[in-house]
Amino acid sequence: MPRFRYNDLAVCTAGDTIDLDRSEASHLFKILRARTGDVVGLLDGKGTLGNAVVTADKRLTIQDVRKVERPARKLHLYLAPPRRQKMDQILREATELGVYRIVPILCEHAVVIPDKDSADRQTDLLFEACKQSGNAFLPVLEEPMKFADALKDAVNTCGLNVFGSPYESAMPEQMPEQIGFFVGPEGGFSAQEEEMMRAAGFAAMRIGPWILRVETAAVAGIARLWG
Repeated sequence: MPRFRYNDLAVCTAGDTIDLDRSEASHLFKILRARTGDVVGLLDGKGTLGNAVVTADKRLTIQDVRKVERPARKLHLYLAPPRRQKMDQILREATELGVYRIVPILCEHAVVIPDKDSADRQTDLLFEACKQSGNAFLPVLEEPMKFADALKDAVNTCGLNVFGSPYESAMPEQMPEQIGFFVGPEGGFSAQEEEMMRAAGFAAMRIGPWILRVETAAVAGIARLWG
């Protein structure tokens, strides 16, 4: 079933008739060629899902609305952004995997300096991933942080913070509800940055035996932390 974004879904009830915004309506009626009686899914990115039926006048009538409980574990992805195509891939896959929050970080070996003007485009991309996967919760997308500031943010927010390493692993048996995962740039974290993480109590997490690309490390690490 195709899913569509509707920001006011939480205040809707069965029987309400709604209109999608222009881009969502265009996708439904011009690209998917929806017909009267077709049923579609709706979401608002804030934990509300619903179903609606297409009416004869190209509107939607709500069939049901339901709230989804957010998973207790919240993963915070602190990521040194790679180039645009790879960053888009990570954003999609992190959303599909249920990451709670994404924080771009500025590292010494940074390949890309995040463009603040891309935030709206990236938010749309996150919504597309929610619609594709059925994830009811849009990840929080923060503005870029300097590495030292991201370190402080993670320490203050998360009960466990980790970074990927092909050489060692020091993960605790019991996982807290708030977990920070730091993924470095394509050139890797600098020696000083790694020293700062260790001094802040970060744990090394062995994802695999080899050095991974940013997009591989991010997805593999998230999947392991969920496990």
